This record gives sequence, C-alpha cells and structure tokens, in this order.
Amino acid sequence: APHLPPVNVDPEQFKRVIVNLVDNAAEAMRDSALKRLLIVTNTNAGESVELLVADTGCGISAGDKEKLFLPYFSTKGRGTGLGLAIVNHILSEHGARIRVEDNRPAGARFYVEVPVAVPAEAPSEAEARA
Repeated sequence: APHLPPVNVDPEQFKRVIVNLVDNAAEAMRDSALKRLLIVTNTNAGESVELLVADTGCGISAGDKEKLFLPYFSTKGRGTGLGLAIVNHILSEHGARIRVEDNRPAGARFYVEVPVAVPAEAPSEAEARA
C-alpha cells in the first residue's frame, strides 16, 4: 500500500505468510453461516507496519492459542500442523511478530507486525570523495 513505510522482507516468503493466514481463515469459515474475511494494513507510529487478517470462523480456544505456532500442532483433522510454525519462523527471521486474538463475536484475528526498514546511512563527505 502506498501509504505505508517500507519494510525489509523477502517478497516470496512474506507472500507465503499471507497465503497461509488467508487459507487458514477460509478453512475456519467453511461451516460458518456468516463468512467474512478482513485484511487490513496500518502503520504503528511509523515504527512498524501491521497486517491484520480477521475471519468469522470457528475461532480458537484459549488453550490452543498457546500452541498454535508450535510445529506439528493442528486444530484441523488433516494437514501437517506446520503452516503457522513456518509463518512464525519466517516472521522471526524478518524481526517481525505475530499474535492471535478473538474476533468477537466469532472467529480469530491474526496481527503481523513488521518493523519499518531502517534507511541506509548516507556516506559522509569524506567517504563520498574517496
């Protein structure tokens, strides 16, 4: 989005994060009467960029929230349980964080917070002349 400050992420890896979160949201809403997916980007005081992926699916129990990002943990009857563990790993490699909250009255909200890119320092005059 043009209103957001730049971040240093590998585009392919970050795409993998977004696709995983959206796929999980879609699957969580499969049996829901009301299906709404919300994706929002925002900046936090210019220090980070936040991506929100919210759904109106089945939600996540308090006990499961603590284990969501562990390898091989899954709330689904199928799958490997690696998706959110990989998401968490990719984000930590980029200095980013992810957290999950309830989306009242139904569903879940995943917040991804990515630090804003630090601009490269301009060379000093002496370095520029060298």
